[in-house]
Amino acid sequence: MLQRELTREQAIQVGEQILIAVEGHIIERGYTYFSDGVVFNTRVEQGHYLTSDVQGSEVYHVRLDMETVQNSTCTCPYSRICKHIAATFFQMYSVFENPRTYLTRSQQPRRVTFSPHMLIPAYKYSHTATSQSHTASVSFSLTENSSVKEWWTFFESWTRNLFAAMESYRASSELLSSYQNVLGVAASWPKDRAQLFVIHANLFHLMKLTQFVNTYRQSYWFLDLVQTAERLLDQLEGTLYFADIPALLTDHQDAIVETLHLTKQLKENEATSLYWIFAYQMLWWMLLKKPEWIQEEIHVLDQLIDDENSSAAEKEKGLLLRAHFHVMEKEDEAALRIWKRMSRLNLSFYLSYMKSFARNGEWQRFLDWTASLTTLIGQADSQQYRLVIAIWQEAMEKVGRSAECGAKLKQFLPSSYHEYAAYLYEERQFQQWIDLQMSFQVPMADISIMQVKEIEEAEPTLLFPFYLREVNRLIAERNRTAYKEAIKLMKKVRTIYNKANQDARWERYVDQLSVKHNRLRAFQEELRRGNFNL
Repeated sequence: MLQRELTREQAIQVGEQILIAVEGHIIERGYTYFSDGVVFNTRVEQGHYLTSDVQGSEVYHVRLDMETVQNSTCTCPYSRICKHIAATFFQMYSVFENPRTYLTRSQQPRRVTFSPHMLIPAYKYSHTATSQSHTASVSFSLTENSSVKEWWTFFESWTRNLFAAMESYRASSELLSSYQNVLGVAASWPKDRAQLFVIHANLFHLMKLTQFVNTYRQSYWFLDLVQTAERLLDQLEGTLYFADIPALLTDHQDAIVETLHLTKQLKENEATSLYWIFAYQMLWWMLLKKPEWIQEEIHVLDQLIDDENSSAAEKEKGLLLRAHFHVMEKEDEAALRIWKRMSRLNLSFYLSYMKSFARNGEWQRFLDWTASLTTLIGQADSQQYRLVIAIWQEAMEKVGRSAECGAKLKQFLPSSYHEYAAYLYEERQFQQWIDLQMSFQVPMADISIMQVKEIEEAEPTLLFPFYLREVNRLIAERNRTAYKEAIKLMKKVRTIYNKANQDARWERYVDQLSVKHNRLRAFQEELRRGNFNL
C-alpha cells in the first residue's frame, strides 16, 4: 500500500532530515521498535503526512511530517523527535531501501547541526495523556483544593510499601511506576493546579530515590538508578518549562509559598548526591524568581558559609548552592570560580544554564561559559558534546565569529576529533591533519582512501610517518598474513619515496627495519620475496 502512495525519493529525503535532526540513540531505539513489529496502522494523509500507531508503554499516535520532519508529532511525553517517530520512518523506509543500511549510516560520525528544538526540554507534561492513562487505576481522597502539605502526606501514604517493592523487584521500574500512577490523582484538576501537583510528585519521588540509595545501596548509584534520577529531572524541567509560571504565581500563591518552604528544606540533604541540587536549582531558576525570596535564601546561605561552627562539608554545600544565585544575578565569573574547584562536577551540571542562555539569546554569555569549560566539553560523552557544540556554532554565528569555528574546534579535543579533522582536511592543512591522526593513533583502515590519495598527490612526503607507523603495527602482529600486508604497504611507500627523490632515505629505513627484526624469520622471508635489497 505504502509503495503505491509514496516514492523512494520521499523516503530518502525524510531520511536525510532525520540524520540532521535526530540523535543516534533515538534512531537506534526507533529501529528496535520497527524491528519488533510494534508499528501498525501506517497510512498516508493529505499527501505529506505519514500517520501510525506505535506500541510503547502504551499506544502512541504518530504524525510524521514528510516535508518538514521537525514538525512531526507524537502523543508520548517526549517533546522532540522521538523513537516512535523514528520507528514510523523506518516502516516507510523499509518499503524502498534496506533499513539496516540506514541504521549503520546513522551510527557513523555526523556533523552537528543546530536546531531550536535542541533547547526544549526532552519531556513535556501532558494533562490529557495522564487523565486517560491512570485515573481509573488510582483511588484517592485529595481534591484540587487540597494543600501542598496534604499532597505530601498523601505521597507518604501512597509509597508506604515502595521500598519493599523496590527491594523485591527492579527498583527503577517500581519507583517510576509509582510516580506515573500517582499523577492520575490530578487528572481531572485544572491544568495549572495539576502541573503544580506533578512538580511535587516528581520532587517527592526524587527524594525517595535518594533515600533508597542511601539506605539500601550504601549510597552507591547503580546505572539504572542514575538513569531513573535523570529521567525524573528531565520531566521536572519539562513540567516547569511548559508551565504557565505567571499564572501559577498569581492564582496559586499559597501552594507556591509552600513550594518555596519545601525547596528551602532541600538544603538539609547531604551534598553527596547532586540530584536534589539539580532540582533545587531548577525550582529557583524557573519558578521561585521573586527578588525578595532570592535575597532571603542568599542571606541564609551566606550565614551558613560564614558560620565558624559549619563543617567543611556544610560550607562546601553552601558554596555550591550560593554559586547558583551568583548566576541568577549574572555574576557568572564568581559562580564558575566556585564550581570549577569542585572536581566532581561534570558538564551535565552546567548544561541547564547554558541551554537557558541560548533560549534567551544570550549568545556571548554562552560563549563565555564554553571558553571557561573547554576541558569538560572535550571530555564529555558524545550526546552532551554534540549538543554543546551545535549551540556553540550557532552562538559563534550570532556574534559574527563563525569563520573562527573550525580552528577553535581544537580546544574541544578529544571530543571534537571528527569535526576538527574534517575542518583541517577541507582547509588542506594536511600536516596538521596527519599530526592529528598520529596523535589519536587512528588505524589506517579507518581513514578514507580518497583523502589519502589526495594528500599523496599534493604532498606525498607528509604521509611517510603515517605509512611507516602502519608498517610497524602490522609487523607487531607477528603473523605471516600481517607480514604480507606490511610488505605490500612498503612497496607502495617505496614508490612514493622514489617520486620524492629520497631513495637513499628509504634504503636506510629498510636496512634498519631488517636489523631490528632480524629474528623474525617469516618477516625476513617476506622481505626477500618483496625484492627488498638487504
